[in-house]
Amino acid sequence: MADQEWVELCQVTTEVEKGLIRSALEPYSIEVIFRSFLPSSVYPGLSPIKVFVPRKDLELARRVLAGNKGESGE
Repeated sequence: MADQEWVELCQVTTEVEKGLIRSALEPYSIEVIFRSFLPSSVYPGLSPIKVFVPRKDLELARRVLAGNKGESGE
């Protein structure tokens, strides 16, 4: 994991969106990291939650979130 280059996929504002993204990417074996400057459970919507994936999985992750089937999901 430390050897990978992580890139920002998108930003969300709620824990619900965060969970949906994790659930969408897991079947494709796409690792995901979430970063936020403020705890979203205490300050919902005030600080975006940044979603990061390995660079090698970026295009597949974009297709998954866009609703298109990717290589490993067909």
